[in-house]
Amino acid sequence: MNLTKEELRQLEDFERRRIALNQTEWWERLSMDQKFGVYQLQKFGFDLAFIRNTDDGPLAVVRRGSEFATVNHEGDVDLSPNIILRD
Repeated sequence: MNLTKEELRQLEDFERRRIALNQTEWWERLSMDQKFGVYQLQKFGFDLAFIRNTDDGPLAVVRRGSEFATVNHEGDVDLSPNIILRD
């Protein structure tokens, strides 16, 4: 069976999402600027939830209860992000 490039990309994304990383593994994937931003948010009770790859670069998503914030690859914090979460 031959897969198209798009089907192969979707399969790789699916397989990647099935692998659960721990906090240390997520932390190691952050840029130094992101680490600083996430560290500052952790002081207010946020925890690193995951990293989403976007067209603008990796986006760290942090969570505190039902609240979310993001830290872009340059370390800029957004306390009211417009993100859609997958199930």
